[in-house]
Amino acid sequence: MGHHRPRVHPVTLTDLLARTRCLLIDFDGPICSVFAGHPATTVADELRMVIRRRFGGELPPAIAGLDADPLQILIAVARLDDERLTREVADAGRDAEVTAAETAAPTAGADEVLRAARDKGRQVAIVSNNANAAIRAYLHNHDLARYIDGIVARYDGMDPRLLKPHPFLLERGLAGMNATPMTTAFIGDSVTDIEAGRAAGIPTIGYANKPGKRQRLTNAGADIVIDSMHELTEALHKTETRPAR
Repeated sequence: MGHHRPRVHPVTLTDLLARTRCLLIDFDGPICSVFAGHPATTVADELRMVIRRRFGGELPPAIAGLDADPLQILIAVARLDDERLTREVADAGRDAEVTAAETAAPTAGADEVLRAARDKGRQVAIVSNNANAAIRAYLHNHDLARYIDGIVARYDGMDPRLLKPHPFLLERGLAGMNATPMTTAFIGDSVTDIEAGRAAGIPTIGYANKPGKRQRLTNAGADIVIDSMHELTEALHKTETRPAR
């Protein structure tokens, strides 16, 4: 695990972005609403069916009480230490996310952020708990892949216990971009995103896309909290252009 970065005096969004060379961006939330057309509840039901087949129609207590969050179900399954079941549930989750990507709803302003980052010479990587294949499908379908320098996401065979809030994916993102924590910013919309960013020592920007999130993201330790992705575009345009790398 990484070391928690000490808190610093508050900075403006423009100040934070001015010192960045690399932007790491979560997928579900900041880029799109993955399950807009294929609800997470439906996916969760599909995963539960896979689990029930293994346990004679029953759900283990650790899973029966979970909300309809496919990723939380996957992590809970991994904690059962049944490698075959974990793989089956992970594969089902991946396939469901690829299906969901076909009807995912773009987040307002996300494409402008990616274009502004490219115009200003920033590297951009998607860092997500979602399946790599689903992210690639969405970026291809929306002609956004050209703005992305890397995708660091859940891959086949990955231990789900390494998903955020573990800093594993963010640390892989830094390594893949040859970036340092303090010249990077991570944009995410969940408490686990902020926790992962802080564990990796990366300044975090919380995207409060739903009521109540601003306070939760602030309490989790986000350096900045925004309500709209348009705020990122405006701030990027106020920064200097970095030389191409």
